[in-house]
Amino acid sequence: LASTLAEPTASINERLRLPLCQLALPSLRSLSDSDLADFFATLKQLADADGRTTVFEFALQKVLLRQLVLSHAPKLSLGAQVYSFQAMKEPIVVVLSAMAHASSDNQPEAAKAYAAGLAHLKSLDDAPALLEPGACGPALLDPALDRLAIAAGPIKQRLLLACAQIAGADGKILVSEAELLRAIAACLDCPMPPLA
Repeated sequence: LASTLAEPTASINERLRLPLCQLALPSLRSLSDSDLADFFATLKQLADADGRTTVFEFALQKVLLRQLVLSHAPKLSLGAQVYSFQAMKEPIVVVLSAMAHASSDNQPEAAKAYAAGLAHLKSLDDAPALLEPGACGPALLDPALDRLAIAAGPIKQRLLLACAQIAGADGKILVSEAELLRAIAACLDCPMPPLA
């Protein structure tokens, strides 16, 4: 099935990929728990097929997983909330660093974008410098977002705004930045901030 869809979907504008996938959510919500598990296993296999996970593949998995898990278990308890920025410093730095690397492959430009985001989190004392790409890739970003799911609302909102600042630091929003921001917003259960 994937091979038959490859050609017709190849011409879709990359800015529309994630929003179009979200249009499939109503149909996917009707899947049984076992069919949903099979769907996510297949999605993961497709994302891992070439040995690397793109921002789009990561965002797609996180957005769909979050939306579909909530629809199947709307009262899912995440446990006690964390109200301290300092207690969440490590996952916050991972998320900000991942966002900065999505904004630019150029290390000085990524560091500048990271600093712009960090400036919006004044409650975060002694935040480390921008992490290397390998220290904030999908394998480490995923658990960081899971950890941040139990942060209090104000922490999530300020983090998301800091991520938006990173995305817009150079005056343009790349597709990869918008996709990653959408995934972060879904994981934090916060509305997407407006992007120019």
